[in-house]
Amino acid sequence: MATPSHIGYRDAGDGLYNPGLQTQIEPVLRDKQIYDAFVGSITLSDTLGSLSEKYQQDIFSRSPLSAVLGFWNMSHTITVSVSSPDVPSAPEITHTYTNQPLDQKVVISVLGFVARANRETINLVRVVDADGREFTTSVTVAPLPATDAQANMTNGFPELQVNKTGEYADVGDDLYFVVVSSRRAFIAYDRQANVRWYIVAGNPQNDPALWLPTYNNIRLSDGSFIGSDDHLQHYYTPTDLGPNEPNGQRELWRFDATGRVLGIYFTRDRAHHSLLELPGENALLYASDYLSTRQSGEGPNPDGANQGPTSEDCIAILDLATGYEKVYYDLRSILNFWRTPVPMDFSVPNTYDWAHLNQVVLDSDSNLLIASCRHQGAIIGIDRETGALRFISANHDDWQVTETGDITTDWSDLLLTPVNPVTNQPYDLTDPAQKAEADHVFWTWGQHNVQEVIKAQSNPSLVEFSVFNNGNYRTRTMSEGVVPSQNASRCAHYQVDLKTREVRKLVEYGETEMGATGYSSYVSTATFFRHQNNDAFPRLLANFGGSIFQSGGDEDIAGLPLTVEPGISDRIDPAENLAGYFQGRVILQEVDMNTRMPLFEIRLTSGTFKAPPGGDIRRVDFYSFRAYKMPLYS
Repeated sequence: MATPSHIGYRDAGDGLYNPGLQTQIEPVLRDKQIYDAFVGSITLSDTLGSLSEKYQQDIFSRSPLSAVLGFWNMSHTITVSVSSPDVPSAPEITHTYTNQPLDQKVVISVLGFVARANRETINLVRVVDADGREFTTSVTVAPLPATDAQANMTNGFPELQVNKTGEYADVGDDLYFVVVSSRRAFIAYDRQANVRWYIVAGNPQNDPALWLPTYNNIRLSDGSFIGSDDHLQHYYTPTDLGPNEPNGQRELWRFDATGRVLGIYFTRDRAHHSLLELPGENALLYASDYLSTRQSGEGPNPDGANQGPTSEDCIAILDLATGYEKVYYDLRSILNFWRTPVPMDFSVPNTYDWAHLNQVVLDSDSNLLIASCRHQGAIIGIDRETGALRFISANHDDWQVTETGDITTDWSDLLLTPVNPVTNQPYDLTDPAQKAEADHVFWTWGQHNVQEVIKAQSNPSLVEFSVFNNGNYRTRTMSEGVVPSQNASRCAHYQVDLKTREVRKLVEYGETEMGATGYSSYVSTATFFRHQNNDAFPRLLANFGGSIFQSGGDEDIAGLPLTVEPGISDRIDPAENLAGYFQGRVILQEVDMNTRMPLFEIRLTSGTFKAPPGGDIRRVDFYSFRAYKMPLYS
């Protein structure tokens, strides 16, 4: 059997392929000047409790619910707490800084002010060291930014519906971080659904130095954030940008919780989707865009449309110290380029989005790269060292197709056998009824957010991952696909046995619990974890981030679930009014997987129904590509 493999090096380590980390650039220099001036104002007499400490809220004009406190330090341990007498239900946020240097200037972040949508709030800050020296102040926080309805805009702050607040004993005090697009906000909510931290995207009226990403953001181990967004295209455009390559998302902005920009990485290809720090390597594993160019008429696209560069079909590793690309993996060689996509995506003209690699993680046990290929409905395993394809977890149809019709690779040994979770026996995929059942309830379709699930005991022969199974079509026969109003997205946990070549579905949530209300034809996340690291308390952070619903229009169908691209991302629903008004919705839940009931639930919308655009309908109003549960301080 031929083993598909391609691993290579596009950058010799000198920035010829991608320019790398930029620190001598306007946003970084601006923030360094602000920070240096603040530190320079601290003197020997400005000790904690002296009443002359240096304090400034939102010092970099990007993080309204943050502040910095500077003083001459006399203690190794400093504790900061933030509370609000205006909002007594809001949990106090406390953090202790340890191992602080003595007899020198110290600057600490103060985070977690409580914000309200329609009024100012008063917050109390208390900072005390181990010897009892204390700083206190009250802080007035302005109302949150306007929503779409309030400002007659299309990228405003979310409207919030609170369905379930959390109890400390059930969910603890970590915050719920939600990245809300497009060009909206990155927000952290506490367990009572209060906003405790946020940043917003820039807009054309603002100085570009004040912009930040609000699309694809993660937090690194040092506590800083890194992210990309399509509106971050002010500082870098490749000189060799092809005529059919979209702009944007070639600037990776690294910033901290106070909004200070620490550096900007320039990458030749777009960092459109997956971002993941490799532990202990100071490196970023990510999905890279736009690897090749093709002539019109080339490729397997069945209708000949969108010819141009292939997109979202490359995995890359970036050295975070330099910003240079260390290695890449070419899915056109690793995977079957001639297998047509389901669903399809015509949102970027003149590109062929055949794989749509939207997430890649490293399995710590097997050293396999686990990648989600949305448009192939496939989760694949790639040997990190060799680039060899090790498994394909996907519907078995059409893998032998080639450009010439000749079979060049035997894919059968790479395709995993699905095990029916009800009978605990392998599906017989030669039986049409069993094959149809596997398509409908077992395989992933249009999935996002594959994540490693850490096993209780190390075993390199077993790979466990979780995934948000969007559920587009649920078949490769698109004319027979499931329509959105009868569909459901599912958060699932799978196990791959590399020895037996079988894949099992261990846990699933969403089909019966949320149904079509949570159906998300794009984006979204699912994170399985253990509360207090205890196996007795299994939890799920479910982000149904691409829910769309309709209201108004001639048929006045209130609340009908929709898809993002009717006829492309899903079969057109006969009940749908294609000209009807629509709205995006994000449903965020923390679920107790013992009872399968939400312990916390909020729903975010733009608050305004929108008319569909002319031509091809693409309903992109309001969505969340990333959501996390983590402490405000790292």
